[in-house]
Amino acid sequence: MGLVHLPGGLNLAAVLLMLTGSQWYILFNTIAGARAIPQDLKYTARLMGLSRWQRWRILYFPALFPYLVTGAITASGGAWNASIVAEHVVFGGRTLYTVGLGAIIARATEEGHYPLLFAATLTMITLVVAINRLLWRRLYRVAEERFKLE
Repeated sequence: MGLVHLPGGLNLAAVLLMLTGSQWYILFNTIAGARAIPQDLKYTARLMGLSRWQRWRILYFPALFPYLVTGAITASGGAWNASIVAEHVVFGGRTLYTVGLGAIIARATEEGHYPLLFAATLTMITLVVAINRLLWRRLYRVAEERFKLE
């Protein structure tokens, strides 16, 4: 609530809440990816005399890429969910909201304005499907085809 009085106010607080909530998806997927790298590949990279940068470029980043993509996909879904909570806040008897699709959905729900709720939800669905098809599906395909450890 202290951020509300700063320039950017609730907009900044909403973005920080969405980032804070969604960072964990990326972190835990990256940890899972790091654990999935076979130990013999790590030993081989060291035995070949690869520098730290070369090991990151040749082994670690390609091995982690599918996990990063999966983490980013789930994080974006979490951020969409968090936007509904983060953009419309009731605190101390005051209702604060910012401009955003999450705020529109929350306010339409609160006010029982079902046509607006339907339109906003349909807009969110359309955006999520478009982003999934145009961005995430392509990145996931690259991760599967180009960065597979087999």
